[in-house]
Amino acid sequence: MVSYDVTIRNARPLVDELSLDREGFVLVQHKTSCAAVRDPEIMREKYLEEMVPFIKSYFNASWVVPRRNGVYVRRAAGTAIPKAGWTAVDGVREPAGLAHIDLAPVAGPVAAAAEDQLQGLPIRSYSRLMVIQAWRALSPPPQDFPLAFCDASTVRDSDMLVHDYVSNTRNEPGSAFKSCALRFSADQRWYYFPEMTADDLVLFKGYDSEEHYKPQAPHSAFDDRRAHPNAKPRESVEARFLVYYD
Repeated sequence: MVSYDVTIRNARPLVDELSLDREGFVLVQHKTSCAAVRDPEIMREKYLEEMVPFIKSYFNASWVVPRRNGVYVRRAAGTAIPKAGWTAVDGVREPAGLAHIDLAPVAGPVAAAAEDQLQGLPIRSYSRLMVIQAWRALSPPPQDFPLAFCDASTVRDSDMLVHDYVSNTRNEPGSAFKSCALRFSADQRWYYFPEMTADDLVLFKGYDSEEHYKPQAPHSAFDDRRAHPNAKPRESVEARFLVYYD
């Protein structure tokens, strides 16, 4: 595996300009009652319960289905993160150190159908489907391994390498799917939000059935301890939502 040095810019001055339909990610303010929770099982219930109404309202969606097995609590180990992905202990994962998009374009509808099957939901027709990912830091700033996002408008189709991926070993519906790794290009522009608190929520697009609005934001954790040598290990939670329109 080849590593490249890239510039990661502060996105906070651009907050009011960012668009899910152009860069593929935005920062919003949203309070959570789960800021002190670290148990993945509790997060799958309590956190999703408060997030689904917010996502439905924010996107003015017809209905929203949370991906029950797509809620991940992550904790940095205080050492270099694995470049090939992550490791997990007691259901808590380390940050992912590989620039990637979780779902290849072909995998969006497949993941949605698998989630409906897993939850026993009836099949419904829709005019548009988005997969929205929501990420927030739970530990106080500064975080040692923040999450960086690549401006989707600077990513070419040829930059993406589609590969098979398995999210867990329990053979659950939707646990095996097509994902994308990002090839380096000097044209790509990377950003992050420094000093994130639990009230800061990053929303980024994992899939969009509308071809005109399809930008997906590649993302990866990065080591920021040179700038913040006393930063504590990052703790964070991410969740995924299927956002439907009639």
